[in-house]
Amino acid sequence: MGDCSYEDYTWIGTIVGVRGIKGEVRVKYYTDHPKYYLSSNVLFLENERGLLPKRVLKFRLEKKGWAIIFEGISTRNAAEEIKGYRLLIPDNQLKPLEKNEFFVHQLIGCRVEDKNGCFLGKIINLLETPANNVFEVQKGKKQFLVPDVPHIVVELDLEKRQMIIDPIPGLI
Repeated sequence: MGDCSYEDYTWIGTIVGVRGIKGEVRVKYYTDHPKYYLSSNVLFLENERGLLPKRVLKFRLEKKGWAIIFEGISTRNAAEEIKGYRLLIPDNQLKPLEKNEFFVHQLIGCRVEDKNGCFLGKIINLLETPANNVFEVQKGKKQFLVPDVPHIVVELDLEKRQMIIDPIPGLI
């Protein structure tokens, strides 16, 4: 696939399967607001050459994802060919964030420090658990998990790309 990161575009889903014989694809989405994007007329498919704009003919929400029919993809074989492709949209079409919301890709690479300014590592992943989100942090070969709870995560400043934590004993 392409270089996996495109400035001004955000990855919102991946084509994970096909349905029927008319080119419909099943998509796993990466948003907390899947209904918001049902009005999107164009999505960008990532192929080996880069991003390809594709007009959406039909877009609906299902139990475990989206079902989409794209213009020019009208057979099961054509749909199979785009299985595994990532779907991106221009950042200016993203749902505006509410206070205290963020995009996961904004977190990756953020510095993690304790309250005294001691560098503890960088965020490499966000794990969603039923109780709360958990940040995966790495420094060298050492990794540890930081639960996203108020008494541990003291501050998250996405502009400074920095998180300040108050680690409890045994966390690191």
